[in-house]
Amino acid sequence: MVCLYVDDLIYTGNNLPMIENFKKSMMLEFDMSDLGMMHYFLGLEVNQSVDGIFISQKKYVQDILDRFQMKNCNTMSTPMEKGLKLVKEPEGRKVDSTLYKQIVGSLMYLMATRPDVMHAMKAVGHLVGYTDSD
Repeated sequence: MVCLYVDDLIYTGNNLPMIENFKKSMMLEFDMSDLGMMHYFLGLEVNQSVDGIFISQKKYVQDILDRFQMKNCNTMSTPMEKGLKLVKEPEGRKVDSTLYKQIVGSLMYLMATRPDVMHAMKAVGHLVGYTDSD
């Protein structure tokens, strides 16, 4: 299996000689560097071991908390209160909707490794104008 994203090439398989042959042929054809086992890719942290391949986004979450100055916020064990229904308050205080859209957009990328936050992000995303097609 081969994945190409801009200038990053990731490959894997279950046939080590074939993988090595692929790597050699690609390096002969293109100016490439072998960075070894993958550790980070598109904000995903990758840990490969004999037990399997595990991904997380710990650094990405820390970057989001830093970017939006929320490093010291209160933690919650669940992403959304059970049964909570979010509604817009037309008479509510005006806020910077661009900032909230940036926060929601950043958090939506977490759904790659944290499907448990999907419902909460969809609910909040709907309030700031995100739709299923965004």
